[in-house]
Formats: sequence, C-alpha cells, structure tokens
Amino acid sequence: MGTLEIHSWELENQLFHPGCIIDMRSVEQFSRGHIPNAHNVPYECFQVDAESLVVEGKPVLVVDQGGARAAEMAVWMRARGWDGRYLSGGMTAWRGVLESS
Repeated sequence: MGTLEIHSWELENQLFHPGCIIDMRSVEQFSRGHIPNAHNVPYECFQVDAESLVVEGKPVLVVDQGGARAAEMAVWMRARGWDGRYLSGGMTAWRGVLESS
C-alpha cells in the first residue's frame, strides 16, 4: 500500500488513480458539489456501506470536508486489508472540477 495522504494536485493532475472515491460528507453537502465520480457515503454509514464500493487491488480515496474524519476512515480501511487513502485538507483544499447532483 502506498502513502495514506493524497494531495489535491495529485488527483487533479491524474498522478493518483483510485478505484473509487468515497465522499463522507452529508447528502446536502455532497449535492452542492463533489469530486467527479465520487460516491456519497455519509460518515454515519461509512463502516457499513463502504465495503460495497471497494475494488480489490485498487486504492480507495476517502474525502470529507477538512480531512480528519477521512484520515480516520482510511486507517480503519487499512486495518481491514483495504488500501484506504484520504484527501489531505478534504474538500476545503480541493481546487479541481466539481459536479453537483
């Protein structure tokens, strides 16, 4: 497994290729703008619902508003054998394209 922390520029410049992106923010926050192709799994549901999105052998990028909860869940994923990573600074640090739903 690679480094736990992923920076916005690594994803924006396609230097990091996650199997999936899980956005842990609330449904309302997610709908206002999220990283393209991200899946919304709110923090309260993460430990139950995240497994269905894991692609074996590929890293999972976990995103939240500021980075702290995403880091916590990336560590939780690694303890279960998945390649969890988190976006450093969360959506606050994201400067790339946003989708809304």
